[in-house]
Amino acid sequence: MEPSAGERPARESTALDRGAAWALFVLLTAFTFTIGDYSLISMHIVSALILALAAFYLIFGVGQTFRWSIAFVSPMLMALYGAGQTLWSDQKILANGWEKTLYWFTAAMIAMLATQLFRTGRLAQQFRMAFALLGGGVALLDVLQQASHTGKYFWLFPSGFPDVYGTFAYYNNFSQFIEMTLPITLWLGLNHREPRYNWLLLSALQIGAVVACGSRAGAALVVAELLAVLLLAFLRRRGILSLKVIGLTLLLSLGFIYVAGFKTVLHKLERPDQLATRREINEASLAMIKARPLTGWGLGAYVPVYKMFALYDDGTWVNQAHNDYLEWAAEGGIPFACLMVALILWTVRPATRSIWAVGLLTLCLHAVVDYPFARMGTCGWYFALVGMLVWQQVEQHETTRRRWRSRGDDSASSPDAERLHQIGVM
Repeated sequence: MEPSAGERPARESTALDRGAAWALFVLLTAFTFTIGDYSLISMHIVSALILALAAFYLIFGVGQTFRWSIAFVSPMLMALYGAGQTLWSDQKILANGWEKTLYWFTAAMIAMLATQLFRTGRLAQQFRMAFALLGGGVALLDVLQQASHTGKYFWLFPSGFPDVYGTFAYYNNFSQFIEMTLPITLWLGLNHREPRYNWLLLSALQIGAVVACGSRAGAALVVAELLAVLLLAFLRRRGILSLKVIGLTLLLSLGFIYVAGFKTVLHKLERPDQLATRREINEASLAMIKARPLTGWGLGAYVPVYKMFALYDDGTWVNQAHNDYLEWAAEGGIPFACLMVALILWTVRPATRSIWAVGLLTLCLHAVVDYPFARMGTCGWYFALVGMLVWQQVEQHETTRRRWRSRGDDSASSPDAERLHQIGVM
């Protein structure tokens, strides 16, 4: 049952909450560490374990208040749409449809677990710290791999590719992963009376690793994240965060970029057309959407259907639309894509106010020119952090109400003020 308006959410985490939160962290890490398994066997195993964790929590956490957050509802509606389309639509590829339905159902369970588990700021902070450390570890692994020119994961397991980037075979997926960890790492270094230089060093390492991997969009976005977090932190902590600390953070980042190397990304930026091939793919995707704007061509059907609309053939296999928004609309129709867009738009305000969640917005920007949402090894963390933002939003409104009460403002108990508690939670 939903608590009455104005009731403060529970602040004490239980042993079940803590156990489930760290189990979720381990399973998301498993997604990231097995992202190179293109057979999908690993994804199915980890997805099954996440569904089992969600079932276990719902059964044994019967006393917990269930929150119907938009973070959970949007991907769940997308999963239900996928199931209906796969069962009853004439336009589908059966196996692909069930694969994508499982993907969205898993995303919904991750968001549901995060919404339920991270009601306490302390547990959420610990989870974010562990995620930042994981991001730093993957970034360090990437730098060492680039220096040794290995095509093997952990120098042991062949990837089938000339290079690997941490646990990723694709440099853009590696960049997208770091885009989510970087603002958290920076905020851990800046959100104190005295800066924590260990976190600032770790953030500089993450930036240098992304620039060195050769991702153009990734390099631009992590630099933009650095500047955005510094600006937001300075505005939030004016009088505490000094220009000296900001300058040192920038200097550390530039130093790591220089040491890690930036020749690959500079070479790519010298190309006359930065959107070569992607422009033609986007035009074909728009033609697919125009042909079936409401129902789409079936979840998971983008690659085979694309061949009907391709504008050229240079022998390259187009494995994704390289624009998640267009792919969602092409496969499920515009209403299907709008479900995810609604969630993304909802995150804008709480993400910028939290500062640590700015990476969620960056990931969504990267989705305009690539496909971070195609693999759970990257976007599984997105749904966990979005679920965490639900309580961030509630906490912000509770803080506002307490300020009103401290001023003796009677409007704090008005129906409109009471409804503020429900913003971000349906």
